[in-house]
Amino acid sequence: MLSVDDNELVTNTNPGTPMGELFRRYWLPVALSEELPGPDCVPVKVKIMDEDLIAFRDTSGRVGLIDAFCPHRGAPMYFGRNEEDGLRCVYHGWKFDTTGKCTDVPNTPEGDTYKNKVRIDAYPTHETAGIIFAYMGPAEKQPPFPDFDFNKIPMENVYVTKFQLECNWLQATEGDFDPSHVPFLHSTLDDNRTNPQFQFGNTRNNLLGSRPVNSLEGPVPEDEPFPFAVGNRRFRKDDRRAKDDLLDVDGAFYAVSRITRPDGKEQANVTLRYLMPIFCPPGIVRPNHFAGNFRVPIDNTHMWFFRLRWALDPMTPEDFVYYKQGGYAYPEMVPGTYRTKASVFNDYDVDRLGQKNHLYSGIKTFPLQDIAMMENQWGPLAKREKEHLVAMDYHMIYLRKKLIAAAKAMRDGIEPAEPWLPETYHYHSATETIENGDYEGAVFRAIEKAKRSIFEVAQMVTASSEAAANNAAI
Repeated sequence: MLSVDDNELVTNTNPGTPMGELFRRYWLPVALSEELPGPDCVPVKVKIMDEDLIAFRDTSGRVGLIDAFCPHRGAPMYFGRNEEDGLRCVYHGWKFDTTGKCTDVPNTPEGDTYKNKVRIDAYPTHETAGIIFAYMGPAEKQPPFPDFDFNKIPMENVYVTKFQLECNWLQATEGDFDPSHVPFLHSTLDDNRTNPQFQFGNTRNNLLGSRPVNSLEGPVPEDEPFPFAVGNRRFRKDDRRAKDDLLDVDGAFYAVSRITRPDGKEQANVTLRYLMPIFCPPGIVRPNHFAGNFRVPIDNTHMWFFRLRWALDPMTPEDFVYYKQGGYAYPEMVPGTYRTKASVFNDYDVDRLGQKNHLYSGIKTFPLQDIAMMENQWGPLAKREKEHLVAMDYHMIYLRKKLIAAAKAMRDGIEPAEPWLPETYHYHSATETIENGDYEGAVFRAIEKAKRSIFEVAQMVTASSEAAANNAAI
């Protein structure tokens, strides 16, 4: 549980709050590129961390993110004329460029000089992988843009969209840090044999060395009192999932585990869990695709969920059909909106018959299974002082401690280090075989591999495969 004060500290991202100021030291997603489809297109309303803003793309294709209200008399800039490299307020004709500079004040004789005394609040933007990012902090604190691997790929390698959630950013984020919910919420009642998350079987990600694991396989213990509803879902003493070592590597949150592979060899897994302040890699992906879950506050009881999938090679038509229309990895959307058809307003179309016979939750789509739980934890802002946490909540507890420490440091005037370590944002998960019982050595090698970009790892894998092929040909 958290105290009421700590819960307020870690969930409130409004301007001037410790967490709000911490968030404003990072580059954050604010919109999708598709929302501004071309030069001089219709402006878009954007609300991030309780700030009302307008995004527009100027004649040269640059993206501006400015205050929603004209500094003259507060007229709404959403209705502005987007033309000739600027957004012009229709009330009195004042015009502003993407940097916030006033370029024209035509409604008064002194306008040619007065325009130099006026600015509209504006935030720097950066566009990559179909996402528009913004830096919303003090200009003198602006860090370099993070070195995400997806910065380096063309749009044909990307699928990304967003949808609005009716809850605080933290309770949605915490769902990615709950290792004991997956065998319940995301399972099927046939021991996962027909579970869509295992539709790719034991396909291994050749770059990261990971493969899906079905913990429900095998006979149910004879002493299990609820063989159907619980079965192999029960976490028992000495469960491997309760033994992850949690640590920070240059500010990146990692879970380290030791597993035995089907071939009998032991393996060290270093799994990336989180990059400050909102970047989480988990998610259902197709083979050799990579995932990003980014949850950004709209205000303290609403948020945007940016859901990114990308690959080193162009997406195939089958990939796009799976993501857009498959109905499992992504929810179906209300046409013309960024809202899900199944939602808190219709109880997520829960199928009670399906719940009895097939889907553990009765909710069809993978992210909506989580969202149904996230949006309804004592309402849109969870009352964490009422919680009764258990041992398997240890990943989430680690995350909370990390965030609370960062918010308190910000409150005390200590700036975060992570924005100034852009290379950390290409860190990823990795595995290494344990040789001669040297677990620590395998962990060290895996961490060093995880620090390399995906592109470096891909080159290493290609070189290794070519060498093996050459040796076999000799």
